[in-house]
Amino acid sequence: MINKTLYFRNGSLYKVSPEDEDGWRGARYLISDGERYDLENVDSICSIKVPDFEATDIFDSYGATGSLDYVIRMNASFFYIQGKKELCSACLWKSTELMFANKWYAWRKRDYVRLITWHYKLGMEQEALKAQNYLRKKGFIFTEIELNQYRTVTSKIKAPKKPAQKDTLSYHEKELSIVKNITTEDMRSLKNMPFLVNTEVKKDIQKNGYLAYMDILEENIAIAKSEIEKMNSIIKLDLKKYRNLSQDLKIPTDQLVFSSETYGYTRIICTPKTYAGELSEYPFSLFFATDFSDIKNTTHGKLFYGQDGKIKKGNIYFWRLGAGTFLTYKSIDGMLTLVNIE
Repeated sequence: MINKTLYFRNGSLYKVSPEDEDGWRGARYLISDGERYDLENVDSICSIKVPDFEATDIFDSYGATGSLDYVIRMNASFFYIQGKKELCSACLWKSTELMFANKWYAWRKRDYVRLITWHYKLGMEQEALKAQNYLRKKGFIFTEIELNQYRTVTSKIKAPKKPAQKDTLSYHEKELSIVKNITTEDMRSLKNMPFLVNTEVKKDIQKNGYLAYMDILEENIAIAKSEIEKMNSIIKLDLKKYRNLSQDLKIPTDQLVFSSETYGYTRIICTPKTYAGELSEYPFSLFFATDFSDIKNTTHGKLFYGQDGKIKKGNIYFWRLGAGTFLTYKSIDGMLTLVNIE
């Protein structure tokens, strides 16, 4: 059997030898900037030098999937499936180091958190705790909810699902159908809704997305601001638990935009029914936004309301001088709880 070798220059894959239909998958060796490494040897994986990453043209050759951090990250997946714990762990650590070094790719917190969760899945608790401390030193903030979730992840690899009967409609076709069928009367029929239905439902149907909404007018402006101030009170209390976060973060109700010709603005998103015609879990939501024209200093997000008219979850995005802080809330035991910070 011929061992496949991957060739990298400045963190980008430029050659696979020999080439086959699997591309870079299943490679035994990689040569990065002239240095040779064995992808089935723990010490060799750990010794991979961090390259001087260059910008990758996602439309050229292997694109983002040919980035060294991505390839090593995927190798961790292969070793995980094969049950090769030590090799998987080595790839997890090395890919995370490379991800931090690659400033050209926007990895998210959930991508880095794999370093913790997969070590728990592998039964390597000490490595998971080490990973948790490592990411904290890198600036990540974890809620207790997150940490508890990480500790309780299953170590079982999910069996492939049996192929379901093919639906005649795609997800997007169903979404389009839902939006087209939403009416103002649907919104008026909702019980416990804090907002007044004092305007007609509008539709925004684009090629890549569909939206039914109501503009916020008259009394609803004051109601929307009141709902957001409730959220601000919760945020203020939660920030006290995380002193390394700015304690001044709040949704500026005096800066909310309620109409715009060119950017998104504060309005009520209408989702009263499912495709089957049943009452939705979240029949409506409040999308809020300040002026998007100053993209480095904006606040926006969405509050999702349950059938009882209470906020059940929320996503809030704060941008201050180009730096972002993102908060995710979810109702747990009837209490709106901060579950994730990015």
